Amino acid sequence: MNKRRPRHQAPMDLAYRTIGNAMVVHAKDALTNEAMSLAMSVAPDPHHDLVVVDLPTDVPIGVWESVATHLPRGRRGVRLVLGGRSREATALAGQWLAQRIGRPVIAPDGMVVRGASGALFVHSGQDSGWVRFRPGHPPQWAGKRFPRPSWDAKVFADSAPTSSTGVAEPLPGGVWIRPVGHDAQLHAGRGRLINEMPCQAELLTVVLGCPGTPAISVDDVLRFCATVPDHLRASVRFVHYGPVAVPPQVAVGQALADGLGAGLVCYTGLPVGSAQSPDVFTVHEDGSLGWNTFATSVFYRPPEEDKPTVPTLHGYRRPVHGVAELAPAVFWYTPDAVVEVVQAGLWVRPTNYLTNAEEVRATPADPGENLLVFDGATQDQTQRMRTLAEDVLGRLDLPTRRVSRVVPASALAQAGIRITGLALAEIDAVETDRAESDVERTMAIPAVPAQLASADPVEHVAVPGPVEPAIAPPSAPAGIDALEDDSERTVAVPAPQTHVASAATSVETPVAQGNAPALPAAPYSPDLMRLESAPADATPPSAPEGGGTTTHQAASRTEPKAAPTTTREATAQITREATAKRQPTPEPAASALLPTKGIDEERAWLRKNLGPRYGVLANTIARVLSEHPGLQGAVTGSNSDVLTEAVAVQLYLGPEGAEIDRALRTAKVGPHVPFARCVVAGLRRLPSHRGATVFTMTPTSAQWDLYRGRKLLTEWGFVNALSEPCSGQEGNVDVLVWSMTARRTKLLEPEGQPTEDRVLFVPGTSFKVLDATEPTAGGRGQILLRELALSEIDDGGKVDANRASLDDLAMTSLRRCADRWAAAKPKRRIPESLTNRFQALPGLA
Repeated sequence: MNKRRPRHQAPMDLAYRTIGNAMVVHAKDALTNEAMSLAMSVAPDPHHDLVVVDLPTDVPIGVWESVATHLPRGRRGVRLVLGGRSREATALAGQWLAQRIGRPVIAPDGMVVRGASGALFVHSGQDSGWVRFRPGHPPQWAGKRFPRPSWDAKVFADSAPTSSTGVAEPLPGGVWIRPVGHDAQLHAGRGRLINEMPCQAELLTVVLGCPGTPAISVDDVLRFCATVPDHLRASVRFVHYGPVAVPPQVAVGQALADGLGAGLVCYTGLPVGSAQSPDVFTVHEDGSLGWNTFATSVFYRPPEEDKPTVPTLHGYRRPVHGVAELAPAVFWYTPDAVVEVVQAGLWVRPTNYLTNAEEVRATPADPGENLLVFDGATQDQTQRMRTLAEDVLGRLDLPTRRVSRVVPASALAQAGIRITGLALAEIDAVETDRAESDVERTMAIPAVPAQLASADPVEHVAVPGPVEPAIAPPSAPAGIDALEDDSERTVAVPAPQTHVASAATSVETPVAQGNAPALPAAPYSPDLMRLESAPADATPPSAPEGGGTTTHQAASRTEPKAAPTTTREATAQITREATAKRQPTPEPAASALLPTKGIDEERAWLRKNLGPRYGVLANTIARVLSEHPGLQGAVTGSNSDVLTEAVAVQLYLGPEGAEIDRALRTAKVGPHVPFARCVVAGLRRLPSHRGATVFTMTPTSAQWDLYRGRKLLTEWGFVNALSEPCSGQEGNVDVLVWSMTARRTKLLEPEGQPTEDRVLFVPGTSFKVLDATEPTAGGRGQILLRELALSEIDDGGKVDANRASLDDLAMTSLRRCADRWAAAKPKRRIPESLTNRFQALPGLA
């Protein structure tokens, strides 16, 4: 007869000892090095007793009873630090112990990661973190980090996509906006950030990019900034860690400030060490740390009219022990000389000598070199400053001295503002000049809700002065010179419908603007959608608001006649002989602008009228959406809504989309309206294009007359353009349009006949004619247009008449693009069947 097992296992022989700031519970004579190291390094908890449990995962319940009896007496709660257990086991232990001792218990719901400066970070996917257990109460999430900083909120608890190729990942010391994939490089970068970057109580550190991986976009950062709650925005500090796609000669901090339309603070490197007062070290291209900077942070502000955008020092440390500070970042060294902290290092100069101040102060830090700059008014004085600079060099600490170099200020003045070290790797592959980027940033309308005020720095020394916001909504900028008359200052806007389509496209969506592969699509037959516009005064009874059709009407439509086959020469001749007129302003029922009530009826109409073919197209595009999750999360809506809108976009991009544009430009009600609204909604989920676009055509004399006679035009169809010229287009005039909200269509281009580098302007977009030069016998003609922002148009359709600076910047950039394109050899981008889609002047019927 077998002996019965004892009802309770024998209790484990435990030992309890205090090490550092924690009580460690472990099996007798079995304390691990990891538990000892953790207890000695963990930060103190002023509100709870820290208990490190160093026991096997399958301990009997009697062990927890023993732990409960050995806990310190008092009313303080308990913070348990456990490892190697499932989330369910940890939660059970925390809840049981809280009930047993009658006090709050905080336990980790997930894996515990040790961070810098004694921090503990709990992260194991969705909703993980520290959890507070209280007797008689449900568990409560208590943050991701210990010690818990003021900014530790749910919004930073989980990884969140910023685009199809970017993600914002929580770290012990902040948030990391990084690319997707590249596991080996990310593993090394993540380890460095976890082990070296401290968690600061009042400052949220946002790390940008990862060394050795593709660049993240500025839009990735702007989308993250839009999620920062109001009360946390003052705490944001940015760290340029890896490649970020910005225009040439533009610092990452400046590009962010321009995109946000407000000031912000960037560290000059990576903060490491103490959580209360970290040092800041430069970062090499491979992610390794350089030298300990004297300037710890820099303040960037967006461009102001007629003022240079030179970054200013925000935080710094004392360069030499024992010197007195005469002014912010300026220290007395000798009776005739001072040492000023600048981004690149230190500047030794006479007391009142500031000849090369802008160049010296604007030179960014080189990751591998600390500069000791000297300057003087005369040759003797310059030699004196050099001698003092060498003396300062001798007083620096050995690691800094080894990477330091003494240079004259004239060298920086001749070189101008340099881009060195890591900044070189972030330059975008597209050769865009500084003037182009200035226009892009000036005219940008980022969807950033409120302001990120720049709080007083916690760094070593704060620079006094006015505090500017770090993230703010764009204000309506001052505008252009007064136009000739009121008629030229009016943009037609249908009422009472809201200008939703154009507004929506100004919102940055979380879809990467990288080189995504062309997406497969089922071929589209004309039988799928027959568009035959109804009379302007006859809205089909059962159609959705804006022009859907009934089943009977859909069945009674006639097959559209095929366009006659013509040669390019004949088509050009027809175009030249055609008359031109402005597009009429549609009533709300005939407009593709999205109604405020939504487009649920339009989506249902599209699915119904496509019939069985919708399933074929949807199956193909569903695979695309699964490969690009950012398309689904960009704008609110269900998965079926996203799928329907993507189907509409892909159908429009085929040859039959020309019918949609022709019908929209008539301002009549018809089945093209609900279809176009689905296309507009789908385009909102695609990446935007800011910069120059182009297409080629031969305008008629009537079109020239209209463009010479008017400055402002509104397009009620879609405008097809290219981000690069196409060799297959024929015409004697290049039409260049500066875009702010046009959408890149590469993700949804039809597989059989994709158009490379196509961008679409949505219906309702307004344009200003900047210049119209007719072709001559010896040269091509040119039409320059600028897309108008919503902030430039008031509720009555009037356009702000004070935007000359934007016009000048746009013209300069467009002309430089034209010169650059003229010197390059273009390639074929448009399929033969779609060439006519890229020959429509905006605003003309």
